[in-house]
Amino acid sequence: MKAAFIINDFETMNLEKDTSIFLIKEAQKNNIDTYAFDTSDILVEDSKIKATVNKVSFKANSGYEHSLSEKTIFNLKDFDFVINRLNPPFNKEYLYLTNLLETFGIEAVNPPKALRELNEKLSILNFPDLAPKTIVTASLSEIRNFVKKNVRAVLKPLDGMGGKSIFFLSSEDKNLNVIWENVTKNGKNQVMVQEFVKAAQEGDNRLVFINYKLLPFKLIRIPSAEDFRGNLAVGATSKVCRISKNDEKAAQQIIPFLKQHEVYFAGADMLGDYISELNITSPTCLQEINNYSECNPGDIFWKDLIKLNKSGNKSS
Repeated sequence: MKAAFIINDFETMNLEKDTSIFLIKEAQKNNIDTYAFDTSDILVEDSKIKATVNKVSFKANSGYEHSLSEKTIFNLKDFDFVINRLNPPFNKEYLYLTNLLETFGIEAVNPPKALRELNEKLSILNFPDLAPKTIVTASLSEIRNFVKKNVRAVLKPLDGMGGKSIFFLSSEDKNLNVIWENVTKNGKNQVMVQEFVKAAQEGDNRLVFINYKLLPFKLIRIPSAEDFRGNLAVGATSKVCRISKNDEKAAQQIIPFLKQHEVYFAGADMLGDYISELNITSPTCLQEINNYSECNPGDIFWKDLIKLNKSGNKSS
């Protein structure tokens, strides 16, 4: 069997933490040959969608030692699995990728239609019982009124990742104007503003869903003393814990939504009982859960996907 990974840049990844690398290594344990390419490697000709790919080979029992083959052109239809792991932002190139994959009937994890239609920030609006108080606006006056009413708030762009350009706001904040100017481009771009959830100080809980099931363990990302953001990319620390009863209750609302959109692999970020984001483009944290619990999410990912493939349904 063969799997193609659509990734940004293999050589700049943190091999010991990156979920794509973990999934590639776990695929090889399941006797799946793995290949990698970027959007710039795609070629459409003769009514076929192809890609110039590198075969990725990790040496058994040698940690992260690996080799990349010379580039070879493959028809994407020749792969048993296509795993889309491109990082946000969802820009025009990302849009064109989803259009091409869907046009040529490439079944991917996650599906191109879902990636195109479901914004990771806006998706939480589908769960009004789980979402904190939220507005989506480009208006400075609306943001100012919201912050005044809620005293503390968090402003975030709709296309970011890794905690980039997320701002903590307070009713006495003298920087609100300049934050608005920069993030909304003077009122041209919509942003999301949410009430500040006190539970965020105790950590951002990443719930992981594979094949419409909640993993029994989660990663809690705890903000540093110098930052309010629970993102590992900005200095947060982490620990792996068993999921709680409240996590299971939240999952009961999230799973039907994932099934509706055939999202095989997702991560929900929870602040206490509130959902702050639904990550479906390139969910992370699998290496941490694998390393610090008895759960191997990579094994679950591939064994379930192989079963679906044999039954004639690759991702749903």
